[in-house]
Amino acid sequence: MRWVLAVSLAACVSSQMPVQPDAAGGDAPGDAAPEGVLDWRGRSIYFVVTDRFANGDCTNDDAGGFVTDLANPRAWHGGDFQGLIDRLDYIAGMGFTGIWITPVIAQHHAHAYHGYWGYDWSRIDPHLGDAAKLRELVAKAHAKNIAVMIDTVANHTGRYNFTTPTFPDAAMYHHNGNITDYNNPAQVENNALSGLDDLAQENPAVRAKLLEHIDWLARESRADGFRVDTVKHVPKPFWTEWRAAAKLFSMGEVLSGGVEQVAPYSHVLDATLDYPLYYAMQSAFAKGGSMRQLGNVFAKDAQYADVQLGGTFLDNHDQPRFLCDATVADKQARLRIALAFQFTARGLPILYYGTEQGFGSCSDNRQDMLSVADTNAPLYQWIAKLNRIRASTEALRTGVQRERWQDDTAYAFEREVGTSAAVVAINSSNNVRILPLQNLHVPAGTVLTDALGSGATFVVDAELNLAVRVPAHGVVILTNTP
Repeated sequence: MRWVLAVSLAACVSSQMPVQPDAAGGDAPGDAAPEGVLDWRGRSIYFVVTDRFANGDCTNDDAGGFVTDLANPRAWHGGDFQGLIDRLDYIAGMGFTGIWITPVIAQHHAHAYHGYWGYDWSRIDPHLGDAAKLRELVAKAHAKNIAVMIDTVANHTGRYNFTTPTFPDAAMYHHNGNITDYNNPAQVENNALSGLDDLAQENPAVRAKLLEHIDWLARESRADGFRVDTVKHVPKPFWTEWRAAAKLFSMGEVLSGGVEQVAPYSHVLDATLDYPLYYAMQSAFAKGGSMRQLGNVFAKDAQYADVQLGGTFLDNHDQPRFLCDATVADKQARLRIALAFQFTARGLPILYYGTEQGFGSCSDNRQDMLSVADTNAPLYQWIAKLNRIRASTEALRTGVQRERWQDDTAYAFEREVGTSAAVVAINSSNNVRILPLQNLHVPAGTVLTDALGSGATFVVDAELNLAVRVPAHGVVILTNTP
């Protein structure tokens, strides 16, 4: 496949000056604080593992003595902030209004390319650039109406033998061994995750440093929000203080398939990644399971503080690529309807980088995209179309969602806000389905048009009913958008 070959061809062309080492006290402070909390409602988000995405500056490839080695899937591969800047038009071309980037603080390990093993929490990792380059990325993203969300960690450092420049004292960590029982809340919050040095947030010095750090990162980067890693591994009361210090939108990762376990964290942060819906979509679309699972998740939406702010996704850096994980016969068709569902249902749709290029490696779900950016790729074009429909239809961004049909092979819902309305129907079966939707909230006589371009129109009858014909392995998106 083309993207596999592209890895060996990856190179960067840079006009940038070499990245200078940070001063002993960390990066120079930014000259302005964040202007306020940006409303992420209605946005769609493109998620990037920065080191794997685009190498815009070759001079930082071997920063800190941790060299770039494309032949080693666990090593640094050279992606950086300049590479992201260079590809902002590529991201904007798909219609995304937000990006989420992996953690930016300094690491200290040959395999810490992902950014989740924080070492010096007062510095930006020089492999990626410096604070000024990060601010440039944010500013140039803003110029294209793209908000920036930075990943951050407060649960752990790396495997650094319980000492780092930011947390130098062994008393700043828990020493309880690895988690062995994920059903034991005390272990989940106070034991180590996969051997990573577990920070003791109950220690006043640790808590103060974490709060100081997130305030610094918000001001230094001028970003618009934070994706927060391993949230359930830290006691909930800490997150109340952390959120007050961050002063920006926050979306937490709670890796659980149960709404009852995930939703409570949306009341201490602003939102959560929607893992319960991920597992339902994975089963329904990738595995050929019952579409009723989607309705089962939506039925519990009231448990979230604001379900419109939850992050929905089909795969990510911690889960298998959809095209690898799928066991159905026509994986590409299933991916297309899964994306259509994701980009029209409630919440903030998050696309994992490379999905638009058909990435589906089963051996490396964080493969390089360093030399691949084909805007003519079929999935790139499909995602761009879905984002255009979403952008032109307020109901699909912020509207109330109501279920109108569910069975094992079909699911349909309507969304409305103000005068904007949409009806979406999905068919996962091998046959054409005609779904008799009833009791719509859309007014009688409303004309709905197929937003995917067939030109077909549908009229809501006097009894507020609507019969929708959905192709096999297909989707229908109806809107009243002029």
